[in-house]
Amino acid sequence: MLERAVLKENQMFLVSDLSGDVLAQATDGQGLYFRDTRHLSVYEFCLSGARPQHLSSSGELNFMTNLQLANPAMLDDLGQPLAPRTVSVRRNRFLRDGLHERIGLFNYNPFPIRLTLRLIVGADFRDMFDVRGYAPRAARGTIHAPQVLPNGVRLSYTGLDGLERWTDLSCDPGPSQVLLLKAEPAVPGESLFADDRSALPDSRVEPYIPTPRAELQFPLDIPAKRYRNLTIHLVPRLATEPRAPSDDAPALDAAFLAVRETYQAWDASCTRISTDNQIFNAMLLQASHDLRLLSDDSGQGLVPSAGIPWFAVPFGRDSLVVAVQTLSLQPSLAYGTLRFLAARQGTRINHWRDEEPGKILHEVRAGEMAALEEVPHLTYYGSVDSTPLFLVVLGELLDWTADEAFAREMLPHAEAALEWIDRYGDLDGDGYLEYHSRSRLGIRNQGWKDSHDSVCYRDGREVEPPIALVEVQGYVYAAKRRMAALFARLGMLERAAELNAQAQALAERFERDFWLSDEQFYALALDPAKQPVPSITSNPGHCLWSGLVRGARAEMVGRRLMSDDMLCGWGVRTLSAMEPTFNPMSYHNGSVWPHDNSLVAAGLKAAGLDEYATRVGTEVLEAGMRMPGLRLPELYCGFARDRRYHSLPARYPVSCSPQSWAAGSVFLFLQTFLGLRVDAWTKTVVLRPLLPPWLSRVSLRGLRVGEHRLDLDVFQSDGPPRLEVGGDGALRVELETVGALASAGAGSAG
Repeated sequence: MLERAVLKENQMFLVSDLSGDVLAQATDGQGLYFRDTRHLSVYEFCLSGARPQHLSSSGELNFMTNLQLANPAMLDDLGQPLAPRTVSVRRNRFLRDGLHERIGLFNYNPFPIRLTLRLIVGADFRDMFDVRGYAPRAARGTIHAPQVLPNGVRLSYTGLDGLERWTDLSCDPGPSQVLLLKAEPAVPGESLFADDRSALPDSRVEPYIPTPRAELQFPLDIPAKRYRNLTIHLVPRLATEPRAPSDDAPALDAAFLAVRETYQAWDASCTRISTDNQIFNAMLLQASHDLRLLSDDSGQGLVPSAGIPWFAVPFGRDSLVVAVQTLSLQPSLAYGTLRFLAARQGTRINHWRDEEPGKILHEVRAGEMAALEEVPHLTYYGSVDSTPLFLVVLGELLDWTADEAFAREMLPHAEAALEWIDRYGDLDGDGYLEYHSRSRLGIRNQGWKDSHDSVCYRDGREVEPPIALVEVQGYVYAAKRRMAALFARLGMLERAAELNAQAQALAERFERDFWLSDEQFYALALDPAKQPVPSITSNPGHCLWSGLVRGARAEMVGRRLMSDDMLCGWGVRTLSAMEPTFNPMSYHNGSVWPHDNSLVAAGLKAAGLDEYATRVGTEVLEAGMRMPGLRLPELYCGFARDRRYHSLPARYPVSCSPQSWAAGSVFLFLQTFLGLRVDAWTKTVVLRPLLPPWLSRVSLRGLRVGEHRLDLDVFQSDGPPRLEVGGDGALRVELETVGALASAGAGSAG
């Protein structure tokens, strides 16, 4: 797996190797992206023909990185031999309307040296769908030769949409020479610098587009024990947008401080969480900053994008899951997500976009291919679960806030979503929510496991749509129960009774049609003939979270999820190891997804299976504690944990990292450990703690419940848990005993 360094701020993000370079031959998504277009695909740096050696990478926050490098054994421009690690190379960089970097060189030799800093830059201006290989293009626009500017170069492109895009690079001091290089193919495993023979990490190979490049040269005389530096600004632009004042080269330190203040404001607005486990504290902080990094201001509030590099845009399903995972941390994400999605709720029938009235979107894209309708994703609605999840999150948020004004604001959107579920989502009138894409380039499988082979019979045949997924029926059940409670609170009693009756009828049908008597478990789905697809998967765990499954069958589901073929030591697998299609290295057929596990654990807790819930959360968090930067990725491989030989979780090579619902999982797991449930309408907070062995104290400061703030300290070691409560005294806090079955609805226990 090619290691990556990632930065993001608003609609711009950078993916580089660990030395800070964007390698021409890399195909793991490296580059500087702005609005779904790669504005920089080559950014390679060397000293007098030698590529510096990477020593360390660190970032105080996710919008900036400090990279420490050093020279290899080499000759300087005067022919003097330099021993390795006698020249320090420090790269400080951050994003703020562009990439801003300071490269500092310190000469530790007892004699002066002369080095030429050489920088090769290029941009292929590829659309993200093209980079991912989702929809390779038959034709592209025109990449222009680099244009030399007084202190740098301009890289530019005219798209097939007629839009001019460019990237301006300016330097201080300016380059002594700029060479324009031919658009020649890159050689995998070899640097663009002809005289650098450093071995570069290989990556998966996909077609490379030869791109015109420029080489900028900066000769530097560095006295003994002295420092020299170069400042670089790379600013992407679109011709349709006015030049912003921040496009001018900023004062680097002042600009950095301005962005850092936004992170400080984020930290101040979040619930402050601390524990007696310092590694977990660092993991919580990383997850919180990942959520800040991945959240953009949409005009309707903060909306989490899915993940970097492939999905750095709002996704209906992903953003909604993050919203419900983080209510205990930052309810503003739920407000922003719901308003953003409501503003783009489907209004018409459009088969190209899989749009229907009342439907909640799947994905929003801003690139050239979407604008030209080469893909349907400008606003694409191919998700079967975004609409019921929209209603679940709305109900959950209101339980935390008791915000009646917001409830009335969302009421028309809630009614439209309910109408879509019954009128358009139920394709054959049998009372189940199914999916079947009408779009020529639509997504085939439209649940959260959306790969082409994620819904298969045991002989490997892919199930043809329309398909009714097990977890989606749970979401619909929870949505109708949540909305029934809301309508009752708003005095709409007949509508509330109607929705409760619909939810009860769904629960009865579900038990009849999805239960596998031989397996004592629920089917993955119903096929077009309404026959169960009998694969054993993690999906039914979501039905515990939604409240659709309770009682004896909930215990059966819990025991099955805890079996060795499902729980691998690093969490619950997506597919049982006993299934013929199991592959621990697959995307959805045997891997482990943290967000999936967070909903499963919350469901186990809601069903009163506290020990199971804590075990699932513990395994996933222990995997995260062994990941680089204490950051949970989108997914990882589902190999069994070998405790005898202390195996590590195996990473999935093209997993998004950071990823928002992986980051959100950390907070939902903690909420599940605490058994924290909130009802702001009655000003009640309930806890039923069961902490993992490596936690004996959890402290929450400034937890928001309605208009009130609450401080909690939970202590648990050998005896029963102990609770200390602070705040304004307006809230009633109750402590339950572990083993008391929770009867609340979707997500309320976790």
